[in-house]
Amino acid sequence: MESDISQLLLIVDDPQSSTELVAHYEWLAYQVQVAKSPLHALQLLTELPIHLILFDYQSHNATQTALLQDVLDKSEEVPLVLIAQVETAEDVTALLRLGATAVFSRPLDSQAELDKCIARHVRHAKLFFDNLRYRQQLEQANTQLNESLAELERDQQAGRLMQQRLMPPEQSIENGLLIRRHMQSSLFLSGDFVDHISLPDGQLLFYLADVSGHGASSAMLTVLLKTLSRQILGDERLKHQGKVSLANIVTRLNDEILHFDVDKHLTMFMGMIDADKRTLTYCVGGHYPMPVLQQEGKTDYLPGLGSGFPLGLFEGAEYAEMQQALCPDFAFMLCSDGVLETIANDEHVDQQAQFISILQQHGCHITGLIDGLQLDKLEQVPDDIAVLSIVGEDHG
Repeated sequence: MESDISQLLLIVDDPQSSTELVAHYEWLAYQVQVAKSPLHALQLLTELPIHLILFDYQSHNATQTALLQDVLDKSEEVPLVLIAQVETAEDVTALLRLGATAVFSRPLDSQAELDKCIARHVRHAKLFFDNLRYRQQLEQANTQLNESLAELERDQQAGRLMQQRLMPPEQSIENGLLIRRHMQSSLFLSGDFVDHISLPDGQLLFYLADVSGHGASSAMLTVLLKTLSRQILGDERLKHQGKVSLANIVTRLNDEILHFDVDKHLTMFMGMIDADKRTLTYCVGGHYPMPVLQQEGKTDYLPGLGSGFPLGLFEGAEYAEMQQALCPDFAFMLCSDGVLETIANDEHVDQQAQFISILQQHGCHITGLIDGLQLDKLEQVPDDIAVLSIVGEDHG
């Protein structure tokens, strides 16, 4: 928006002429600043938003000649209108070459022409300075934005590091089971989370959670989830003399997430493997796709799709436990739905069937999944990917 104030700097040695010009231009609604000395003129140019300089220039005056050069050096972008003693076109040309914007001969032929010239150049100067101010504001805003983005990136790096440290190792052996995990985020922080814990009775408890949305808020809920799940697991073991009910754990997690009122929900698959009894007990909280189990030459999804609601949506939601017998050579693959997003999605391709086919060809384990979907060649994935692979001791 253009400023309402039009400010002139008047440099005139003759007091009477100065008084007349001040009165004239104030009558025309200009704000007029009068330079009392060369030093004062330069000071006013530094301190005030001057839109035009009107200089009654005496070419034979050495002080004014030096001042003219100083003014030109200090205010390259401010229009300079000279009233000077000129006799030829060459005199005018010489002053214009010095840097004057316009030159009027003394005595003035027409005050009206000078006024029009000043009005025109003031308008241009105000537009220039308004644009300059906007550009400076934009550069300042851009600098602040870059600083904010840099700070956000540092925060995200710290959040990513914290999230990674909260997850179990990428590969470990627990109770004779080979456990591996793989994570790929669509953004810097992931809304997917996996965890597992070996219980004193030899059972392995594990889960995969997929929080709605992306970014920091979803990632923070995964951090909260680990704390809640470990706390609830400890309570359940105390209440039932070491026995663990997955349905109770998932139910309590649902209640806690609702209580926090974070406007987020998540899907979850929680399982517990008893390697001695060769059983898998599991509970589904809206998770998709179902895990894949490969054993005795067969590869298929576990039953139970849709058996429980996502967590954080419905109060009083109930969750059921299911059980699956395991053979010594079993291979178990649990994934978030981001894995399916890497498979072509059209009416001619059944993504779930294609996923099973890939695992049959390449193996129901992390390496086979990465090779089959070429995950290591994807610079960017469409959605967060989390994978947890558990392989029995006799699996080839």
